[in-house]
Amino acid sequence: MLDQANIPNPYLLRIRRFCSSNPAGTAGLLIVIVALFGAVFAPLISPFPHDSFVATRYLKPFQEANDGRLLIFGSDELGRDEFTRIIYGGRISLLVGFLSPIIGVTVGTLMGIISAYYGRWVDLILQRFVDTLLILPGLVILMTVTAAFGFTVTVVIAALSLFTGIGAIRVVRSHVLALREAQYIESQRAIGSSVVRILLRHILPNTLPVSIVLVAVGIAGAIVAEAQLSFLGLGIAPPTPTWGNMLNGAQSRFTLGAHLAILPGVFITVTVLALNLLGDTVRDIMDPRLRGRQ
Repeated sequence: MLDQANIPNPYLLRIRRFCSSNPAGTAGLLIVIVALFGAVFAPLISPFPHDSFVATRYLKPFQEANDGRLLIFGSDELGRDEFTRIIYGGRISLLVGFLSPIIGVTVGTLMGIISAYYGRWVDLILQRFVDTLLILPGLVILMTVTAAFGFTVTVVIAALSLFTGIGAIRVVRSHVLALREAQYIESQRAIGSSVVRILLRHILPNTLPVSIVLVAVGIAGAIVAEAQLSFLGLGIAPPTPTWGNMLNGAQSRFTLGAHLAILPGVFITVTVLALNLLGDTVRDIMDPRLRGRQ
C-alpha cells in the first residue's frame, strides 16, 4: 500500500513548475502580492492616520516623530508620515490600476464581439466610433474627461476605462472575425443554434483568454496613466493620496525634501515593472502558440 505522505501534492508541483519555468513572472507576482497586501491592510500597517500631522516638516528618513516613533520614510511638506502616505497612495493607485482595465476590457470585449459577429451596419457604426477616438492621443482624452467632470477617483477610473476599452474593441473584433468562420461555429448555425447560444457558449469562452491578457497587460499602463494625470494636476486631487499627486506635490520642493519625489517614483517604477513581468507571463501562458515553449 502506498504511503500517502510520500505522494507529492499536485498543487505544489504546479507551483514549483510555474516558478522554475517563469522566474521573472514569479518575481513580479510576489511583488504584486506584497503591494496588494499593503493596500488592503493599509489601516493595520500604517503607524499613523494618513492625514495627521505627526512631525516637523521635511524630516529625512529614519528620524523621529513628535511622539518619538521612527519615521522610516521621513515626513512631507505638512509634517505627515511619508510611509503612511505611500501606503495609502498605493491603495488608490492600485484600485485605479486594477478596476480601469477590468471595466474597460469587459465593455470592449462585449462591443468587439457584437461588432465582429453581426457585421454590416453594426460593425460600421462601432468601428467609425472607435476610429474617431483613436485619432486623438490617449492622454488628451483622459485630460479632457477629468477636466470636464472633476478630479475624483470615479472620474479617473471612468476615463481610463474608456481609454482601455477603445483598444480592447479592436483586438477582440479581429479575434472574433477569425473565430466566427471556424467549423464548429458553422456547425452550430447549421443545426439551428440561436445567436445568443453561439455567442455565450462558444464565442465568449474562446475570447476570454484574449480579454484576460488585455487586462493583465493594461493594469501597469493604467497605473502609469493615473500617475501622469495626477502629476499634471488633472488626476485625483489632494488630500486623497496617490503616488501621482505625491509626485506633483514634491516637484517644487525637491531641494527641501528629495525623498518626497524619489520614494513615490520608486514605488511606481517597481510596481509597474512587476506588473509588466506578470502580464508578459500571463500572455505567454494564455497564448496557445507559445505553450509549447514553456
